[in-house]
Amino acid sequence: MIKKTFTIIPLILFLGCSSKNEVTHTQNLTALNWHYKIHKDIEDSNLDQADEDFLSLQAEHPSSIYIKTDLLSLYLAHQQNKEYDLALFYLSEYEKRYSSAEEIPWIEYQKIKMNFLKYDTPFTNQKMLLDIITMCDNYLKKYPNSSYAPEVSTILAKAELTNKYLNAKISRLYKKLDKPKASKFYETKIPSNSKPPLIPWYKKLFYW
Repeated sequence: MIKKTFTIIPLILFLGCSSKNEVTHTQNLTALNWHYKIHKDIEDSNLDQADEDFLSLQAEHPSSIYIKTDLLSLYLAHQQNKEYDLALFYLSEYEKRYSSAEEIPWIEYQKIKMNFLKYDTPFTNQKMLLDIITMCDNYLKKYPNSSYAPEVSTILAKAELTNKYLNAKISRLYKKLDKPKASKFYETKIPSNSKPPLIPWYKKLFYW
């Protein structure tokens, strides 16, 4: 995971750079050859190499027609590999550079979905959870008739329920610490027919 985090840094630095001459270590392949190489990397599940080859494609052929499709291919590959930060990076680049108005609702839905999938440790990082709720609310206001609105509504319901369970835990914690005002602030009503988020046993060791 640390390696993947550092992989994003050169990608961001490169894509923010306007001069082709600032990138080195290229192999001078044709754009089509790089395109084929990237897809071979993906087929072989060698996503680190695919990322590097994509950088080379952009360095040598910054106006290539293949950059658009390769951004989407890398987004999908990293998403399937549960590398959501890199997937979000490629999707955001595609959105900034190539997306049409008709694609925006789908792209914004994908961002919400990946951020929700990233939140895999319930009862932690409440800010991230609240950010997901805000993203869902904004999406439903902006794209109420989107075909993805039902999926966003489902994510919103799950995020809000998770937040209720988190608030209840915080409230109980403050009660144990003899801080009644703070405990009262986080009090919440949890639906009687709901179930708390599932937590792997090895993660429960680090919870309150």
